[in-house]
Amino acid sequence: MNESGIPSAPIDSSFRKKGKFEILLILIFIISLALNIFLFVRLQNSDNVLSGQDFSLLNLRNSEPGDTTNSVSGILHYNGLMGIINSEISSYNATGKVGVFVQDIGTGAWLGINEEGDFTPASLLKIPIALAIMKKVDRGEIKLDDTITVTEQDVDTLYDFHYAPLQVGANYTISDLLRRMISLSDNTAKNALKEKLSLEEIDAVFVHVGIRDPYVSEDNQTLSPRGYTRIFKALYYSTYLSPESSERLLDLATNTPDEDLLSQNLPSQIVVAHKLGIIENEFLHDCGIVYHPKNPYFICIMTKGLSSNDSSELIPKISKDVFDFVDSKS
Repeated sequence: MNESGIPSAPIDSSFRKKGKFEILLILIFIISLALNIFLFVRLQNSDNVLSGQDFSLLNLRNSEPGDTTNSVSGILHYNGLMGIINSEISSYNATGKVGVFVQDIGTGAWLGINEEGDFTPASLLKIPIALAIMKKVDRGEIKLDDTITVTEQDVDTLYDFHYAPLQVGANYTISDLLRRMISLSDNTAKNALKEKLSLEEIDAVFVHVGIRDPYVSEDNQTLSPRGYTRIFKALYYSTYLSPESSERLLDLATNTPDEDLLSQNLPSQIVVAHKLGIIENEFLHDCGIVYHPKNPYFICIMTKGLSSNDSSELIPKISKDVFDFVDSKS
């Protein structure tokens, strides 16, 4: 009994159950609200990635050229440009010695002149090596700040050292070797990195893009302008590497000190991610992506059997012809 002498009424068990049920509903509501907030934030971050806001050099929304038109004035054809380029080539008596492939990223429209021709790739092969290295980084097998010791076997004595050469016995990070290999086209850096790769790891890059691997082809170590463009497509659409790794490599390809081929005659504000390949008086190539603000495009120009002067004059002229055409249609 209580102090008043009035018997206490027993607590109704149904009341207890009702209280527990209400508490459970509140907990469910709180969990649901937290989950919705988490999913909303994640979706927003995902949209940022897909729109390319965090990866300015990539296109993560479209998997193939032509999936969508990026602008109303997208390039639908290159009528009229073929004759201009052929005239440039003829003026150097270089018919059959020059290969050109251009493709509009928005619509997939393309132009080709000897685009399936065979050309010795030379330093163009440094990009596939970089892809293979970054694949190991993506898998967590190596880190960018891991170091590699340069050996005597790595040194390329034929490399024209415009910059301080890598020193035998010194340790360099993978990040620094990648920068030197792509931005400076350092052959010693390439050799040091290549030692960390198996032939299978390099070949996997070529298998992914669907072109012949010159490293395993003893009788035909060549590539075509159209075929090689697939390497830059793999980077641009980030189909082989993570977006972070693809962006890193393309960023290195935009920060090259020698801008005397594809970029030479273009406006200074135009970003170009590219790679040169050269064997003096034998081959000269430049391939990559021109980030026209309205109609970005892939471009690959390869030459063979021309003098260094002729090829170094011709490639910038063709590149400017293409840019002017694209700009006039934008």
